[in-house]
Amino acid sequence: VWEAAMAASHYGLSDLTAIVDWNGLQIDGSNDDVMTVRPIDEKFRAFGWDVQVIDGHNFRQIFDALDKARETDRPSCIIAKTVKGKGVSFMEGEAGWHGKAPSEEQARQAVEELGGEW
Repeated sequence: VWEAAMAASHYGLSDLTAIVDWNGLQIDGSNDDVMTVRPIDEKFRAFGWDVQVIDGHNFRQIFDALDKARETDRPSCIIAKTVKGKGVSFMEGEAGWHGKAPSEEQARQAVEELGGEW
């Protein structure tokens, strides 16, 4: 990943925008407990990227960040701080749901909790 980040800046890929879903979790637990990549924003900045840190659940911030990314003369990185499984009671903030499919009953519950219809 970091070699690509360096190359993007080196070659002036100003039309490139990376969105990093930063929920603080990975397959075996929290990033800080398993293997941290902090400070990820400073790492991208060190490689010459324009970096924005936003609330990844706020559509206005997402749209504004994408608009700003179009205006820069460098590659852009949008770090979207999110909560894994947000809005689903049994998934929210749980690393164990990384790559795991819910049962039909759990899927039904999740859809209902998110305000959808099954």
